Amino acid sequence: METTSMSPAEPRAQRLMKPTALAAAALVSLLSLPALAQTADAGKDDKKDAKKVEKTELPQVTVTATRVSTDALKTPVSVTALQADDLVRENVKELLNLSGYVPNLQLGLSSGDSGVLASIRGVTSTNFTEIGDPAVGIHIDGIYSPRPQGSLALMFDLDQVEVLRGAQGTLFGRNSTAGVVNIIPAKPDFKSNYGWASVQLGNYNAKQLRAVHNQSFGDNFALRAAFMVDKRNSYIDQEQDLRDRGVKLPTPDGKGKFTPDGKPDTDQRLNRKVDASDAYGNSDQWAARLTARWAISKALEWTGGFEHYQNSGAGEVGLKDCEMAEGTKWACGPKGQWSAIINVPGKIDMTIDTVRSNLVWKLDEQTELGYKVAYAVQKRAQHHDDDGGQAWLDSEVDIMQPWGNWGRQHAIDQASYTLDSNYKSWVHEFQLKQQTKNWRYVAGAFFLNEKNAINFAQDNLVAAPYAMPQGQFYAQPDRQIESKGLFAQGDLALTDRLTATAGVRFSRDKRSDNGGISAGLWDASTPWYYNGKYKPGCEPGLCTPHNGTDLTLGMGPFAGLGVYPEPVVNSYSKSWKKTTYRFGMQYDLSKTDMVFASIATGYRPGGFGDKFDTCGGGECVDGGSKKYSFLDYGPETTKNFELGYKGRHFANKLELSATYFNTQYKGMHVTGSTAVGQKKLTRTCADWEPACDVVNAWKTENIGDAKIQGLELEFKLLPWTGGNFSGYFAWLDAKVKSYPTYDDSWMCGYRKEFGAPECAPVYLGTDPSKRGRRILDVTGHQLPYAPKTSFALNYSHDMHVGEYSITPTIGMRYQSRMYFTVRNLDNDKIGDFQKAYTNWNASVRFAPTSDKWNVELWGTNLSNNIVKNWMGQGMAGGYTFNSYNPPRMFGVRATVNY
Repeated sequence: METTSMSPAEPRAQRLMKPTALAAAALVSLLSLPALAQTADAGKDDKKDAKKVEKTELPQVTVTATRVSTDALKTPVSVTALQADDLVRENVKELLNLSGYVPNLQLGLSSGDSGVLASIRGVTSTNFTEIGDPAVGIHIDGIYSPRPQGSLALMFDLDQVEVLRGAQGTLFGRNSTAGVVNIIPAKPDFKSNYGWASVQLGNYNAKQLRAVHNQSFGDNFALRAAFMVDKRNSYIDQEQDLRDRGVKLPTPDGKGKFTPDGKPDTDQRLNRKVDASDAYGNSDQWAARLTARWAISKALEWTGGFEHYQNSGAGEVGLKDCEMAEGTKWACGPKGQWSAIINVPGKIDMTIDTVRSNLVWKLDEQTELGYKVAYAVQKRAQHHDDDGGQAWLDSEVDIMQPWGNWGRQHAIDQASYTLDSNYKSWVHEFQLKQQTKNWRYVAGAFFLNEKNAINFAQDNLVAAPYAMPQGQFYAQPDRQIESKGLFAQGDLALTDRLTATAGVRFSRDKRSDNGGISAGLWDASTPWYYNGKYKPGCEPGLCTPHNGTDLTLGMGPFAGLGVYPEPVVNSYSKSWKKTTYRFGMQYDLSKTDMVFASIATGYRPGGFGDKFDTCGGGECVDGGSKKYSFLDYGPETTKNFELGYKGRHFANKLELSATYFNTQYKGMHVTGSTAVGQKKLTRTCADWEPACDVVNAWKTENIGDAKIQGLELEFKLLPWTGGNFSGYFAWLDAKVKSYPTYDDSWMCGYRKEFGAPECAPVYLGTDPSKRGRRILDVTGHQLPYAPKTSFALNYSHDMHVGEYSITPTIGMRYQSRMYFTVRNLDNDKIGDFQKAYTNWNASVRFAPTSDKWNVELWGTNLSNNIVKNWMGQGMAGGYTFNSYNPPRMFGVRATVNY
């Protein structure tokens, strides 16, 4: 299939080198292998230098997927370990960058709240609120990290990153229905003093500094300090929004006329001109970590550390898909894909302070007792321009009448404000491990407490019917999550080749909202938002009620909760409990390969939202007394069967693993706008709005079941002297099994225009779970974030030229079409998919054989693909509005080791 390539003219790129030259350098180096090999052979005496000894076998990789350190190829779990050097070379600096490096792992970003979406094998979560849960458990050195925003933190000075695929509900517990990502920082070393520092420069004026120092104080105490700072200009051409149209008023010819007044239409309270260093899509973040390791005695060891992370960037913003819109009346302008018109400049002020401790006591040669604890405080304030400069075409804006305009307004002005948030969490885990010749086990107890507070507001400042503001304010001072678990898992050697595994976990989860308040109106028929600070200059419907300069900081979110009418108290709590398990068998075919089979379950607890009036401010049509709901939803579960093979071959020059999996996915969580009630009307619904009596709310619901199966192959190979191949292949068949309430509402107003199947008719029957939805049978449709095929190939070659080494590396990653909703709409203009693409990365590393320093040219996304990681419908026409991975990045990195 085709790939999507950007314009050759990269906006505002501060070029250090041409990216094509970088790719050419890597390719020329690879093509020059025979000549360079001859040069290396000529220096036969140099081969005696130990530092030049070529790698003759693949090194053993250990993982902690079973809560004990084991050889990855002897571990009966689908796990991929990514090494720290590889992550640096590929410029992977945060979790979001890992898409494409692991089979069936997809990552996306919810730009409005800085939530990272993580999906493994099609199991996904899209609820990033203060009491939402991810489907992929994120762990730091084996300790659970609860908030999805924390996944944006920099990854630096690591041992490795382990990605476990499939349900991990026994040893890793809550929110591991899809799998687990375990980020393992490097630990202090008793043996010696050493360190390294690197400086990296790249396009878009990118600057990065990393430094690590290990200080040994003898055989029993060491400190390790690590620091990273990352800054980069934006690749988005951000223009200040000063557009002025005014409402369209009636004219005798019926065409209507705009009423500009020389002042911008959109909110100017925060609007300012920003340069590339402060625009959406930039990077301005740093982190530091200090870790201590103390061998208190031969039997007792403690490791503890403090980590601080600061993000002062602008965040991300949604952008139109210009390729899909090309040739339509909504086509992008001459600035192309990477441009936006903004009136609310981006702002993130997020800090994460974390203290971690791990105490290990070896009771004897076979038994070990451990206690891990982590305390984290995450604070975040954020401003986000939700509309990203979208606006209706002049010809499509509807005329404002004295009775209002219920259609398309002269401006779109929407924003979200996290005014402040404070998320505190304690995580404790006790582990007892014991191992003998024929059996071993891990048993433990887990406890988590989160206390989350947030003040969050949403503005829609030009709303029907009179183009006046509306909005909501959510003050949640005390939202708590408590989770407890007891677990045990053991392995028993039945014979010298056959091992059985059994594990179980008992989990109990509780959520509570104590004194939370939601206030405001999604009603713009009155001027309540102005807070008495401003009065429109005319009666509603006769003129533009306000321009962007009329709004002040004494209105809306910046004036606080007291401005908002109709506050509702949200105090509520609910709990769930679940037993999860794992059973497996492992058979060693030889000393170097084995097969395994397992069945494991995972669990994600249910939840609830804000107290909501299901009668929409009126009277319920059924006359019932249950006017308010907390929009509860139930748990989500997965049951995963795996059959796998892992082995080494050809004198440890080839490593191969293969896994077939089959997953039953039940009670899927989906978050979006959902029908929750029906109100009595005093009027008849119009033809264009046949379900006007249906009340909708933004909520999470259990939508049905899915069946997922697939195959994952991974390999590493040393094909010849100096060469190193690696890669994977993944096939994924993730399909909806049951979704009886699916609402076929994707781009309904534009399907006929672009030749797509029309939306299903609105259900107006008596079933309250379906009323107001366009019910469509999506059985057999592909799950979101679940491309059917993907594969990666990487090759590097170590060459010695005199006293120096050159290592070119090239990598290719392919992914087939991926959908973002279960509608699976295959239409080139309004489809809900990311089309197939192939990414190329490359680097060339130059270093002396002593490796006291090295210089590396690197490039990522050299094919310059435009890749969506989140997708939505446009607010002003027949186009899509999305979040994207970065464009082509390249640069140079210099490192000094001491």
